Amino acid sequence: MGTEKTHYQVLGVSAEASIDVIRRAYRERMRAIHPDVNEKSANDSQRMTEINLAWKTLSSPELRRAYDASVVVSKLSSVSSGGSNTETFISYSPARFPWRGMVIASVIGAVLVLIAHALTSPGVPRPIDQLLASGSCVNIDSSLSAVEISCTQPHDAVVEQLIAIDRSCPLEMGQFKDRQGMGVVCVLPARPVPGVQLPGVPG
Repeated sequence: MGTEKTHYQVLGVSAEASIDVIRRAYRERMRAIHPDVNEKSANDSQRMTEINLAWKTLSSPELRRAYDASVVVSKLSSVSSGGSNTETFISYSPARFPWRGMVIASVIGAVLVLIAHALTSPGVPRPIDQLLASGSCVNIDSSLSAVEISCTQPHDAVVEQLIAIDRSCPLEMGQFKDRQGMGVVCVLPARPVPGVQLPGVPG
């Protein structure tokens, strides 16, 4: 396979040789093996065939271009194979679980939770301004009005929502007037007392 001669080697010229150089080389090779000149070459038909084929191919610009392209491809394939049966093995290191990243993410998440808890934990009780809102702690007075008090003190109920005067609270909630006349407050009992029903809360 690797000992085959190219047409250029058969004629003894370089791959860049001009058509005139190729023609002279062809004539010289044919003259050298002609039976009238060299009796020893009388039976060298194989060499004569090689020289004729080389001349026929290299004397035609189209055939020469195609041949040159095929020689380049053949050389590239032989170089890539290396002339041996050795195989190239690519080894990959096994994927590793990102333990370090997971630990760092867990620590950051825990810190963020602690910060959020600190920011949302009740700090200083909000001042008593009698402006009821959801979460306000109230006592119910004798006129069935909700009066805001501090959530740190015992209280009757906790405001769930404020609604318009012409609306009604859900059945599970008590309904009272806002002492400031801002509407109606819906409350849930804060400290149920056995046997005692919160005024306004259905029993």
